[in-house]
Amino acid sequence: MKKRQCFKKVVAGISVLAMGITTILPAMPAIAAEEQMDTEVRQSEGMQLTAEEAEGNDYVLYTVNCGTPDPSVVPNQDQERMGLFQSNVDQAFGADSVTGAEWGRKPNDAYSYAVNNGDDATDIGNSFIYMSDGSEVTFDKYKSALGYNFELPTEKIEGLEENTYEVTLAFKHYWDNRLVNIMLEGETVATDISVNYGEWVSRTFTTKVTDGELNLLVKSPRRENGKQDPILNYVKVRAVKEEQKEAVVNNSFTGTKGDTMYDTEGKQIQAHGGQIQQLTVKGEKRWYWIGEDKTNDYRPVGGIHMYSSDDLYNWRDEGVVLRTMEDPDQFETDSYFKELYGEDSQEQKDDVFVDLDRNNCVMERPKMLYNDKTDKYVIWFHADGRYPGSDADYGKAKAGVAISDSPTGPFKLLGSYKLNSHNDPNGNLGYDGWEGRGSVRDMNLFKDDDGTAYVVYSSEGNQTMYVSKLNDDYTELATAPDVAVEGVDFTRNFEGWSREAPAMFKYKDKYYVVTSGCTGWSPNQGKYAVADHPMGPWTEIGDPCTDWGWETTYDTQSTCVFPVDAENGKYIYMGDRWNAGDLSESRYVWVPVEFQPDNKIALRRYEDWTLDELEGKGLFEIKTKLPTVVSSVEDIAEQLPNEVTISYGTEEETTPVTWNIGEYDANKIGNVTITGNLTEKGREFSHDIYIVNPSTMYFFDSGAEKSDYFVEVKKILGNKVLNTVPDQKYTDENKAGYTGVTEAESPENFDIGLHEGKKIQESGWWAAEGKNIEYAFELKPGTYTLAAGFQEWWNTNRDMKLTVKMGDQVLAEQDFTLEANYGDLQINKSFEVIEAGKAVVTVSKRGSADAVLSWIGILGSADEPSVEVNKNSLQLAITMAEKLEAEQNANNCYTEESWAKVKKALDDARTVMANAEALQEDVDYVFLKLISSCNLLTDGVQKMGLNAVIEGAKAVLANEEELAEYTEESIEAVRTALAEAQRVYAETGADQETVNAAARKLMDAVTGMLVKTEDTRLGILIRKGEELLKNKDQYTVTSVKNLEKALADAKATAENSQASESQINESYANLAKAMTELVRKGDKAELKNALDKANEILTGSEKYVDETIAGLQAVVTEAQAVYESGEADADQVGEVLKKLVQEILKARLKGDADLNGVVDTRDSAEVLKHDAELKELTEEQLKAADVNGDGAANTDDAVSILKYASGKIDKF
Repeated sequence: MKKRQCFKKVVAGISVLAMGITTILPAMPAIAAEEQMDTEVRQSEGMQLTAEEAEGNDYVLYTVNCGTPDPSVVPNQDQERMGLFQSNVDQAFGADSVTGAEWGRKPNDAYSYAVNNGDDATDIGNSFIYMSDGSEVTFDKYKSALGYNFELPTEKIEGLEENTYEVTLAFKHYWDNRLVNIMLEGETVATDISVNYGEWVSRTFTTKVTDGELNLLVKSPRRENGKQDPILNYVKVRAVKEEQKEAVVNNSFTGTKGDTMYDTEGKQIQAHGGQIQQLTVKGEKRWYWIGEDKTNDYRPVGGIHMYSSDDLYNWRDEGVVLRTMEDPDQFETDSYFKELYGEDSQEQKDDVFVDLDRNNCVMERPKMLYNDKTDKYVIWFHADGRYPGSDADYGKAKAGVAISDSPTGPFKLLGSYKLNSHNDPNGNLGYDGWEGRGSVRDMNLFKDDDGTAYVVYSSEGNQTMYVSKLNDDYTELATAPDVAVEGVDFTRNFEGWSREAPAMFKYKDKYYVVTSGCTGWSPNQGKYAVADHPMGPWTEIGDPCTDWGWETTYDTQSTCVFPVDAENGKYIYMGDRWNAGDLSESRYVWVPVEFQPDNKIALRRYEDWTLDELEGKGLFEIKTKLPTVVSSVEDIAEQLPNEVTISYGTEEETTPVTWNIGEYDANKIGNVTITGNLTEKGREFSHDIYIVNPSTMYFFDSGAEKSDYFVEVKKILGNKVLNTVPDQKYTDENKAGYTGVTEAESPENFDIGLHEGKKIQESGWWAAEGKNIEYAFELKPGTYTLAAGFQEWWNTNRDMKLTVKMGDQVLAEQDFTLEANYGDLQINKSFEVIEAGKAVVTVSKRGSADAVLSWIGILGSADEPSVEVNKNSLQLAITMAEKLEAEQNANNCYTEESWAKVKKALDDARTVMANAEALQEDVDYVFLKLISSCNLLTDGVQKMGLNAVIEGAKAVLANEEELAEYTEESIEAVRTALAEAQRVYAETGADQETVNAAARKLMDAVTGMLVKTEDTRLGILIRKGEELLKNKDQYTVTSVKNLEKALADAKATAENSQASESQINESYANLAKAMTELVRKGDKAELKNALDKANEILTGSEKYVDETIAGLQAVVTEAQAVYESGEADADQVGEVLKKLVQEILKARLKGDADLNGVVDTRDSAEVLKHDAELKELTEEQLKAADVNGDGAANTDDAVSILKYASGKIDKF
């Protein structure tokens, strides 16, 4: 959407409106100038002009047929006409003989001498002027030129654009080919125009003339001899009609449409190959956009342009901040350059001019950094172009550096430099070669969070991307190239890949860089890579573009990726859509960056989008506790919530979620990955869950020395799992493990080799050629299930066979195929052992591909004599859950969704507890399920504090005697707030913020109750003073006498009906002061209470953590002495009381994991959460929780705490 407002077009500086080749039509018969123009009117009016006159003459002010043999003849009369300010079509500079306007060909001088050529006055193509190469002329590439000057109006003319003119020049000849430059008003507007044999060439420009005289020059600074000097056939100067132009106020980005972007003055933005960043300058935070000024196409170079914005949609022109130069004389003649470079040496000025020569330099990819240490702004850019000794546009290949006190300039060029290089003369340096080492082309800057800055650039013939560290000032490399060390001071990245246009940025703890291929101005496929450090190593991920047009990065080339809100993952990609035919018409394409898991990003096609689209594009964190361990696949769905709380960085929100669990066998064990779909966000996330079957007897993570899954298995099942390490070789002592020879044991002759990975599916054994993978287990009689897991690591179809044998007897076998793309295959096979012995499990091949195995487990149990089922742990868990149930019923402490899962698990546990036929497996299953659901409880809205405030307010309103002292309005405010608080308390859907607000409002109303009048206020204080004196024996005599005097004075004032308000206030203040300065005698009652408590702790010291009561006895001795002393005053009593209370408060009960002074089932739950890595405990909590004193807080401690809390044991 765009809002439009109208304003009059203003053209500042010189801008090209049209550039092209125009063919001039054949000549028509000429007519005399007098027949075409009313000379009498023009002669009498001089430089006066009206819009109507201009329109009637097609706005033509001057037409020049250069070198014509007859200036009175208007050529090509079907197209041309005499200008309003002239009476002939060519003359030497001076006053027009009829109009009086001063115009004409510039005078000849020592550097330029114009010569007429041609004998046909009727066709502008048949006459021209050229520069003489005679001995009287000395060629100077800066001063030699053909030119014309034209007098123009200085006053604003209604209906015409002020000081704005259209200028057309044309060229044709039948001589040698040549190149010409065109200058208007002292600035080159076109360079290297090819004027070849027999070709018509024309250029049209719009320019500003503010001094009343248009100056036009045509030069050939690159000519090699006189045959390549400039020529000029034709000039036309026209006024420009004033038009209403719509200024665009933007509130969206056109995105991949790539519409032209205009600044707030309606001018096309010229900031190509640029960078956007937010800076605070002089207390104002704004966005700054720096880039190449391509107003004049490739050349003349317009310099580096800056824009600023407060909303990213609308950009204010801040001007050209690094200007280019026409000739070296400007160091003395132009105050701008004189002020910047006046103190430089001549050698320095010569070097600067080479980099700023607008007609020869190349200035690309400018980027800027602010240096917090120096308070300077530093620009780096690709400095290239022609220089003395080289006519190549990209042969110099340096980095230019400029500095300023302000982001809006002026910037002073410090110089241009070669940078780091591959210091191997025999290395592949591309077309740069050894002589061109350190070359810099497409480049960028990156500033890290710690302030370290880097320059990123293409080098080695654009084959390799370099990242080099800058010094603290950001003005040069941190280490000089001749001593810089690769890998320390710089890195070479994507070697030989030919990547350019790097755009580096950081999100969270990862660094990203987007690059393009090398195809000149034509777009190509983008790529991106990720690293943990700006200098790499970099891992290429792929193409960030996802939609049609991806193969050309939506017809763009990367230039900048900038954060709008980095903390919440809001970033924008900006690319250049180059127009190779006219670079001034290149476009900018902005699209949001979407961050995805596994360090991926996505750039999608967006058109007409707003900053709102950046919401939800960052990586989000799931704040809701999700199950991490379950007993079966069936349990997963039961424990997953319908909505989750997520955070993109600083803010949290709750949103619906649906789950894709996938299809798994009911007996699945190990790791499963589920997918959550945030239906309102269009985003997905994955979550890993371990399935631990309660009947697991053995589990081997094949070949692993460490295994997260095995740790969880042991944590849940303890010694029920018979192996103690993730994998082991079978011995007579351990009675279970693999039996073959590993490659590590015998590299030349082995049975199995190791494939390493992170998850249990990714690592495992592979069989050597012709060998099998075998595990052996000593098993007692019973029924078992063999579970084995497989993953294909090498994209091969494997036909395999699983066999379980005891001696020669085959207990079970199964043929199966592990397909090439299979990532998680589990084979389950049940078998029965009749007699105790060693069961051997063999994984063998049935085809050409050898066997592999990720993990293996034995589930089930041996046939044991019937024994009584142990339900002690289940009873403790039920007791804990029932206390939680009571809290939930009383205070609704937990969310409905999380409590519903506990309620179901508790009901199941009660059912099993009451079932005399329940098996131990059933008991263990419901125990684990109940404990897991309790651990996943989510706190609901807390209303206990609100209830306390309500009860307090009710008590205040119930005391009618006290209420009489307050205003009715303040009492009514309490009643209103109380009613609102009671309504919120009763409302089941009220959130925590609403509850807290109601409580605060009610507390504010009670504390804000006002007494009726000022004398009543004094009366209340008098009564309070009298109440204090009823116990005056508790205070010192002096302080009591002071209070009695102040009280008497206050009463006198209260009884005096003539007392002024100031007297009442003074009496109130004096009485209040006396009341607060009462000195209490050494009352030892509180000290006695504290001593009793301290002695109670010391008597039962075995209940407390030793180090928390280590200092208590010494303070008790000191306090006892004060208590027994008859001379102790209040200060002494108070001081020792304070010390004693501090020591008492340090005491920590064993088992009190939440440090609330009570050992209950919540403490057991805290320990279980810690052991399951669901919650971190402080060091103090860990010491309290370690009731068995083994140095760790784990499940054993949790069970002991449960027993203690439920009364099963009376001490630890």
